[in-house]
Amino acid sequence: MGTLKRILVDAEKCAGCRCCEMACSFHHDGAFSPSHSRVTVLKEDRYGLDYPVLCHQCSRCPPVEACPAEALTKTASGTVQIDEGACTGCGACIEACTFEAVKLDGSKVIVCDLCGGSPVCVVRCPTGALEYVETGEDPVHPNAVFKALMRRWNIVA
Repeated sequence: MGTLKRILVDAEKCAGCRCCEMACSFHHDGAFSPSHSRVTVLKEDRYGLDYPVLCHQCSRCPPVEACPAEALTKTASGTVQIDEGACTGCGACIEACTFEAVKLDGSKVIVCDLCGGSPVCVVRCPTGALEYVETGEDPVHPNAVFKALMRRWNIVA
């Protein structure tokens, strides 16, 4: 995978406040609503773990490949773009996403577009858990992050 500018998550810094969700939804839709957000904070309350899930701009994007209407495409910058007119809301892209980063808001598919190069979620994160950087780092699934933190913190599941 080549280097791309993408959002990295430091799960140890995430407080689960969901400011990223609210900032995202307000930026895109003018409403404070997790269902409108392109970011979803996964919470493992039993162990106090939180992880913001959003599109990692994977070089091979299963949702783009799975869309029967070809409504999803990758831009030159690596973001996933949705042609809302072509999208049928079938959900194939949602099922195909390895990171569960593609969501359905009503009948409209939504996915992180990096806010045109200045991600609001990164700017509004009060703990610095989100960082927008140029990286070739492979994305890590939240479950793997949770397991690694639990091992490091000596938490027995």
